[in-house]
Amino acid sequence: MPNRGDLLEKLATESGVGLRTCLEYREGAMKFLYRREGIDGDEARDRARRLQELYRAESNPADKGGLTGHGRLRGSVHYFEDLLVLTLPADDDPTFGFSVGLDVGSDLTQFLDSCRETLFVE
Repeated sequence: MPNRGDLLEKLATESGVGLRTCLEYREGAMKFLYRREGIDGDEARDRARRLQELYRAESNPADKGGLTGHGRLRGSVHYFEDLLVLTLPADDDPTFGFSVGLDVGSDLTQFLDSCRETLFVE
């Protein structure tokens, strides 16, 4: 069972992360677990739907063995001019996505692994 509260606490207290949003995608539906004050809800939902489609498109080849020999997809990162969007899939369902400021830095894979460990207790 995913540790949603623990992940949100980690993201909120992690130095320099600048959490903007955190969502849970399950069976075609999405739910905001967190949306920073000042971020428009309608615009955030629209962006979240577009990012969900982007994630589906990139994860489909990986799920079908497109990256054989490199293991299963453990996370996805989309780098935009003003933010990073990270996606962490569960082995079954749901998938979690969150957006953070660009100051996460070069320790991104360590950060992703730490978030996965917090969320899924790996």
